[in-house]
Amino acid sequence: MHFLPLVLVFLLVSCSDEEKILTNELVINQGIIQGYENNDTNYYLGVPYAQAPVNDLRWKPPLKHKGWDKKLLALDVSKSCMQPTGFGLDPFIGLWLEGSGMSWFRKNLIYFGAGLVPFVSDTTETQSEDCLFLNIITPKKMKGKLPVMFWIHGGAYRYGNGSGAYIGDDLVSKDVILVTINYRLGSLGYFAHPSLSKESPFNSSGNYGTLDQIEALKWVEENIKDFGGDPNNVTIFGESAGGHAVRQLMSSPLSEGLFHKAIAQSSYNIGNTLKLKEASGIIQSAESSGKDFVRVLGLKEDDDLLMNLRSLQASDLQQVGEGLVVAEDISGSTDMVISAAWMPNVDGWVFEDSALNTARLGKTHDVPFLIGFNGFEGSSLLPMFYTKDQHANDKDWIKSIWELSVPNDPYSIPEGYTQWAESIKIDSYLASQKLWGDIQFGSSTYYSALKHSKVNPDTYFYYFNKAPASKKQIIGASHGIDVMYLFNSFIPGWPKNEIDDQIGEQMRTDWTNFAKTGNLLSKGWMRFSSDNQIQKNYDENITYSKLVEAELFESIYEYLDATDN
Repeated sequence: MHFLPLVLVFLLVSCSDEEKILTNELVINQGIIQGYENNDTNYYLGVPYAQAPVNDLRWKPPLKHKGWDKKLLALDVSKSCMQPTGFGLDPFIGLWLEGSGMSWFRKNLIYFGAGLVPFVSDTTETQSEDCLFLNIITPKKMKGKLPVMFWIHGGAYRYGNGSGAYIGDDLVSKDVILVTINYRLGSLGYFAHPSLSKESPFNSSGNYGTLDQIEALKWVEENIKDFGGDPNNVTIFGESAGGHAVRQLMSSPLSEGLFHKAIAQSSYNIGNTLKLKEASGIIQSAESSGKDFVRVLGLKEDDDLLMNLRSLQASDLQQVGEGLVVAEDISGSTDMVISAAWMPNVDGWVFEDSALNTARLGKTHDVPFLIGFNGFEGSSLLPMFYTKDQHANDKDWIKSIWELSVPNDPYSIPEGYTQWAESIKIDSYLASQKLWGDIQFGSSTYYSALKHSKVNPDTYFYYFNKAPASKKQIIGASHGIDVMYLFNSFIPGWPKNEIDDQIGEQMRTDWTNFAKTGNLLSKGWMRFSSDNQIQKNYDENITYSKLVEAELFESIYEYLDATDN
């Protein structure tokens, strides 16, 4: 999700102006590059992997970067890709803070710091349309070529960046190389339109952010050996939209062979598909949403449309359609939020079929796969669009959660889903959060894991269920919390103890062991399959068990398997 406000707060209180010690120079395909070293780690930050997607290159596939003549000092992260601003403290992070059980003093210190961000950080200084950069972090001392872990950040395809909390030495200390990337977001990354499709030799539009991810993988394939990495041992991993992107890349013909293992954390919505030219249930096509976007911008659908679109300032695009503006369709309806279209679409080129059908047909890339989700994903997400007051006035919240979870087929409710919902014995509003998270993330994860286990037997399933270490916490193992553990990047003042540190250390060990070999059997894991549905639990105790939500997952699996998508 969107960690930027807290990352900025953290930077405000922790940045140092100490002079950086430069690494030895490296010669790569693009030119000479030099980073800096800190203790036992080398950092190469803000390295361009593609040409700036500006002017005539806006809404076009990325082009390989031409390189540089002089030496590149890769000492600082790049600007983030353009994304919405001006909403104050992210409501997602606000739900984290309010539900974490954090002390009043620490919580309000963070709120205060976040409130200062607009005064110390101009968005022109932190965001840019010229944003296709990556970061490489390596151990200082290496023996042989190391596995590469390629991180794709989350943020609903509209927020986030590849820096901040992800830049550190905790993963690379276990003898891997970490690469983190920026990719185009929101309307600049996923806007589709018939005119854009017409100018494309593949009759495609949208998916530019995904094409950025693929271009960055190509950059790694060509250059990572010069940093000590093994181009034949690349693991893609990501959380939330990053986890969704991992699953998408596993289904794209353009990414085949560019990575060799995959980890999807809290990936979602395998059953909801956006198509380029056709509606999918009640979800209109990506091109139709693009035409709505053009109307909201006040532009005419004429021969000058693309020129006029590309002449707009990026700052004039970043806020539009992000839940603030609702477009009217031809009938005058105003129930379609444009931001729902900012995601990958099935265009016949980048994606020949939906992720659901690709998984169902066993056509995902044949690579080892580690996938899982959190025990209470919905506690910091659902309240943003289904409030406690709405719930109190809802005569059939179980039906409402289904409609929120499966908008392209809101009427075919599986019997097993209803039975599971009725069996959740907690406060009904908390139960709605639990149910929504289990459908959006858990069921999707289960379907992906079970289908992929038939493609590659090295498929593993995890369940993260560690709540904040406070008796006052009310959010449980909420969405995104696992990222703090994996990168050892806890919010200052976050309630945690030795158990939390042990879980983080174990996750880093497991993730890097998987990146090294793709086989975790020797480490005590059991492969996941239809005959052996075992999950590894990251909780107060690290254990193995049968799937906790098996009845629900099996019900949704049968539903998805019968869905025409």
